[in-house]
Amino acid sequence: MSTVKTVNLQHPSSGSPNLVLNADGSVTGGGVIVAVKHALFTGTQTNSTAAGADFAITDLTITHEVADASNKLVLMATCGVLSSSVGTLESGIAFHDGSSLIGIGTAAGNRTSVSTGGLGKESGPGNGESGAPHAFTLVHTPGTGSKTYTVRAFNSFSSTATIYVNRTLTDTDNVRFVRGASSFVLMEVKV
Repeated sequence: MSTVKTVNLQHPSSGSPNLVLNADGSVTGGGVIVAVKHALFTGTQTNSTAAGADFAITDLTITHEVADASNKLVLMATCGVLSSSVGTLESGIAFHDGSSLIGIGTAAGNRTSVSTGGLGKESGPGNGESGAPHAFTLVHTPGTGSKTYTVRAFNSFSSTATIYVNRTLTDTDNVRFVRGASSFVLMEVKV
């Protein structure tokens, strides 16, 4: 195997090095992953939630301050199973940056703005057997200062409903009923 020894990698059309290989083995330049943080929730959560309202999903919280204000964050969330007491799976998820929801759909009338969500009908031989997975990825420019990010679940039904995280409505002890895991990954990327 050959070894290439260099300090800088530069595209011919660039006026300066695109990547710099530092003496300690680290790399500086655009596209470098600066930090990775993750959170995992394998339990279940039940929350009575007003129409259009949201709540923080247990354990899916990450506090982070970017190393450079121009860096980007890649936020990725997956909710393994999300179900509702109304039998129509009217639910969704979104990110919150400590002051507001980010990466959500444009407000329109009385519609619930989420990052991902849906309306489905229960299926199967009995009620309460269905749950829907939700996943979303967002590229975010946070600016300066430490921020606490959470993944939030929504009730998109027209009145108060109970939202279930990582389980189905009835959660019967039977192989047809699933339990899921939810996760949140934050990656800081140098621009």
